Amino acid sequence: MRVLADTSVWVDMFRGGRSPAVEILGELLREGLLCTHGLIRAEILSGTKSLRDYRRLEEGLSALDELSDPPGLWDRVAWTRYRLARQGIQAGVADLVVAVSASHHGALLLTLDRAFQRIRRVLPLELVETLTH
Repeated sequence: MRVLADTSVWVDMFRGGRSPAVEILGELLREGLLCTHGLIRAEILSGTKSLRDYRRLEEGLSALDELSDPPGLWDRVAWTRYRLARQGIQAGVADLVVAVSASHHGALLLTLDRAFQRIRRVLPLELVETLTH
């Protein structure tokens, strides 16, 4: 089992959050079950406050398995976004890249972002159920 933690969970952790998702993130890190994706790495690293923090975090993230982009990623993102729009649901491209990648690799997605609950109306996506607010 691999679990992909979305940027929302990482940000909550860095801000000192104590949500169930942050607790799960810590457990997954200790157990070596956490993976990442290039888009999530880019979002996290670009938000650091100093070069020292950037390098320290970059080193830590490098220890995680990184999901590769699935074949036809952009076509799959476009198709998923199209299908959602036909249902009156808007979804951001970045969230769709994460969702399509997690779905393709069979990774569970750990997130605090409710957008992924809507995305899974048209995409097979397994979420770690921690959304309580």
